[in-house]
Amino acid sequence: MNAREAIEEILMGAERLKNEPPSVIPEAGPELHPLARFVDFDGSARPPRWVIPGFIGQGVAVVAGAHGVGKTTTMLPLALVAAGLHGDELMPRQWRHVVYITEDMEQARRILAGLVRFSNLGVDLERVRERLHLVEAVRLDPAFVAQVGTTYRERFTRMVGDVEVLPLVVLDTKSAVLALENENDNSEASAMMAALKQGFAGLPVWLIGHVAKANLSRSDVSGLSSRGASAIEGDANQTLFLVREGDARYLVLGKTRFEPRWPELEITSHTATELAPDEFGNVETVVMRWGIAAPAEMSRKEAAEQAAERQRKEDDATLRQDIRDAVELALQAGNPLNREGVKAKIRRDRNAVSGCIENLLSERWLHEVFVPAKERTNPKRAAFLVNLSTAEHEAVVGGGGLPPGKLAIPESWRKPSIPPALGPKPEPESEE
Repeated sequence: MNAREAIEEILMGAERLKNEPPSVIPEAGPELHPLARFVDFDGSARPPRWVIPGFIGQGVAVVAGAHGVGKTTTMLPLALVAAGLHGDELMPRQWRHVVYITEDMEQARRILAGLVRFSNLGVDLERVRERLHLVEAVRLDPAFVAQVGTTYRERFTRMVGDVEVLPLVVLDTKSAVLALENENDNSEASAMMAALKQGFAGLPVWLIGHVAKANLSRSDVSGLSSRGASAIEGDANQTLFLVREGDARYLVLGKTRFEPRWPELEITSHTATELAPDEFGNVETVVMRWGIAAPAEMSRKEAAEQAAERQRKEDDATLRQDIRDAVELALQAGNPLNREGVKAKIRRDRNAVSGCIENLLSERWLHEVFVPAKERTNPKRAAFLVNLSTAEHEAVVGGGGLPPGKLAIPESWRKPSIPPALGPKPEPESEE
């Protein structure tokens, strides 16, 4: 029976029950219809049932990221947080077993080896073997996949007092485990999600997949969606997106049904290498890579402000260099620039250029050479700018002067010299 047939059977059962006389509808007992089990409300509020406290709740969570963004290197270590093996602020009060279904077993082994042997997290190998249960992915019908939920519940549920701590099930990735004829078909996707929720019967499930668009930044999360039909996200209890922003990566919350403590976690990447023999006995270097999720040191607003300030400084530095280069090249060409000439040359905000020129003059990186009034070719050409090298700048700041060549007024900025007027030849003196 596939997922769609399972849902249709449930609906047909509900229709048969609806058409029976009221006298035969049971009032209580284990055979009561699932949608006739009424829950009493006592007026109190309860906190969410957490998998990762303050960030990921119990239920089906859809996690999506672009190709190559590092979904497995992020989510496998985060699953170990749920197992109580590391985590600091994210560590749950009670650890739970984790069933991790992976499409790349060798990658999972490398990640775990890095965490156990090369991280400073104190991850104990024996506890990993006790609490983490790796399964190689097999692509199956969703309804058949969901049937294994009973096995996981029976084998890996922990009792803490009278509370069940249910195992976490991670499907990495959705397409490697769940066989869909058309992942964009909402009816088929909805049947898949219903099968997972009902088959796993309350077990927390992380469904890892890909985003529909190319990798975007944290500010674009509202426009992100997982690949496939919209019913996948619509029927999920929670959605998360792994995004890259510059050199940093973040696991950002999308849809939630609770108030989270953090809107996102920052992922810090780690690597280690060691020599190991391959299947033929040849020794080669093995690279182990993993990512550790933790609350970001600064809020998104603070990070945006810091990024804006960094960009402003980069723009200012670029403008300073552009002005100095323009002044230097113009002087070398024999046609130096004055302030207005620089403003016309640099295609930036004129006020910004003017302010930058003033700063460069006050810092002695530019020098203004004044042209005597009687030598000016134009009243607007009263002074031109010269750029100082590092050595010239140090000399000027130290109280020295500029080389005469820097102060010379080029011919293009001087009136041509007028030769003296020729008078009548003097008469020869007479001899007496």
